[in-house]
Amino acid sequence: MRAFKESGSVDIDKLLEINKRRWNEKVLANQNSPVYDVQGFLKGRSTLLPIEVMEVGPVNGKGLLHLQCHFGMDTLSWARMGARVTGVDFSPDAIAMAKDLSERTGVPARFIESDVYDMGSKGLEKFDIIFTSYGVLCWLPDLDPWAEWISDHLRPGGFFYVIDNHPFGSLIDENCPDHFEAAYPYFSKEPMRFDDDAPMIDQGHEFRNKERYEWNHPISEVVNSLIDNGLRIDFLHEFPCCFFPMHPSMVKGTDGYWYLPEAFDVPMLFSLKATKP
Repeated sequence: MRAFKESGSVDIDKLLEINKRRWNEKVLANQNSPVYDVQGFLKGRSTLLPIEVMEVGPVNGKGLLHLQCHFGMDTLSWARMGARVTGVDFSPDAIAMAKDLSERTGVPARFIESDVYDMGSKGLEKFDIIFTSYGVLCWLPDLDPWAEWISDHLRPGGFFYVIDNHPFGSLIDENCPDHFEAAYPYFSKEPMRFDDDAPMIDQGHEFRNKERYEWNHPISEVVNSLIDNGLRIDFLHEFPCCFFPMHPSMVKGTDGYWYLPEAFDVPMLFSLKATKP
């Protein structure tokens, strides 16, 4: 049994199993979604967006671990840029599809089925870069063991990079299209239950497993979990855009990101780089 920080009487392992069922079904929905554009990827399109490409920098010849990789298109996009890649996800269906995409594209990669909290049993080596992105931290109930494992598996001089939804932007009530209203707590450590679909992404898919649980992590918690586990923060950046249409009033820019109207001048993404001394 894994030990998590106290969260009332909640059985966190049970909630993570519910989330896994949801994400197994998301593989089927997402591979048919125009937002993911799997066919474009198979024809050579990179799924990486401009911010992470610029901030991570050259990866040729480097060992890169991608945590919470879903079905691996970003992982394989890094491999196309010359990285030696390993992708990890807790969904067996996602890992099966990632391996299939690797075979179909001829892009070499290693994919491992594992919960982030069970990574210690996998006996993995140390990496030059550990990467995670876009809609990942909300699925983790406790960041301290996550940060500890990351620190332990970076080579000296290696770095961790994350780009994800900004926890402030995630407070926006999606049912208020013409004004900002906070609908979710910022500092609460309790899981938030949802049972809705994401029609802008999962077009046409009727979910059997709608129930899911998410955790909000303040920026201070993300930063301090990494510092407390021996990493040096190189930068923390904030951006007024999102990687998907989180809010119904968002409009897609020419850079591939989604933007709120100018009246919503709030951070929607953050990126962070932390180095192993």
